[in-house]
Amino acid sequence: MSAPPSMEEHEFTLPWLLRLRWASVAGQAATVLWVVVVLGIPLPLGAVTACIGFTALTNLALNWIPSGRWESPRMLAGCMALDAAQLTAILHATGGPHNPFSTFYLAHLALAAVALPPVWTALIAGLCCAGFGLLFVGGTLIPRPGEAVCGVGPSLPLRIHLQGMLAAFVLTALAIVFFAGRLQQALRRREQQLAEIRGGIARHERFVALATLAAGAAHELGTPLATISIAAGEVERSARRIPGQEELVDDAELIREEVARCRSILDRLESHSGDSARDLSVQQVLEQVRMRFSNQLITQDTSEALGVHGPPEALVQALSCLVKNGLDARLDGTQVVCRVEANDQSVQFLVENLGSPLSDAARTHAGEPFFTTKPPGQGTGLGLFLVRLLADRVGGEFRIWSDGGNRTTAMLMLPRSKLKAALPS
Repeated sequence: MSAPPSMEEHEFTLPWLLRLRWASVAGQAATVLWVVVVLGIPLPLGAVTACIGFTALTNLALNWIPSGRWESPRMLAGCMALDAAQLTAILHATGGPHNPFSTFYLAHLALAAVALPPVWTALIAGLCCAGFGLLFVGGTLIPRPGEAVCGVGPSLPLRIHLQGMLAAFVLTALAIVFFAGRLQQALRRREQQLAEIRGGIARHERFVALATLAAGAAHELGTPLATISIAAGEVERSARRIPGQEELVDDAELIREEVARCRSILDRLESHSGDSARDLSVQQVLEQVRMRFSNQLITQDTSEALGVHGPPEALVQALSCLVKNGLDARLDGTQVVCRVEANDQSVQFLVENLGSPLSDAARTHAGEPFFTTKPPGQGTGLGLFLVRLLADRVGGEFRIWSDGGNRTTAMLMLPRSKLKAALPS
């Protein structure tokens, strides 16, 4: 069984980081236009444009890096360090510590805390703290471009500064909330995938255990069944020589018939191990199922060209199990219907019957091994389990539901085949 899918770093961080960086470019450009054009506050446009252009150019370059390289925390941390440095540079050019948009360091920290291991997160946190600290001393160490004309500084009116603080806080909060929301969705998808994988592994382990048990039973039961058949033959021959023992003869014949039936079941268990999936004709699959139930089953007329991909014997056996369950649960005088629906990717076998609605336990546990709603001695609870295993084996799906009334539908969905094929004789 293949390894469970996980939320790999490159699957999450590469598309995300590229989109976030493009959003940063667009947001910074829009903010500069708003400050210069609407508020009329002068800015050193040359330095600001260079900082924004640097992010855009590096983002274009990142598209050429193979996705596998993004599995390295070092690569991600390096890219986030560049972003922290770019933010420091643009803040330095536009007022230093007086620029209210320094709160965007928090967005960088939130991204690093989720996407990077603790060591690299600590490194990015240190760079953000150092960058913010440099804003206070940077004016003396590195002259700010356009210091004389930049309107974002100590001379900025307090009212506009407070409005900038509010805008910066709202934008930072939106960026973190948006990022956290998307992260929650990704984690929920991952948890769902892992739950499905765990369920598939558990079903596979149960199937292996049952297959081992069945193989052992087939081996061990062969000799006693042969002995029973021989003994029943001897009883039949002896009874025929005694007048008035016709009933004993009939019982001996019944024993031999049941032994033959058990022998055929064991033979099927052995043959299923080599029952590989192949392209099948849906019409011929239904024909074999119909032959097992005579006039008790109604099937939909199906085009000969409709094909399905699956193991022949196991598929016929699975559909027969669904029909048998429908016949056992139906109301008197009603029939079981098998419909076929198809699209470009799959074929659905829908077995419907009118009977008692499904109980909550049946809806929850149908398909689990040894769960059955039939009276003791009339069911083992393995039929629907084998149907579900067949669906899992070929990448299909098995579901069972009620429409709220008396109609119950069991659905077996298998991959569709483009080829017209016939069941082997």
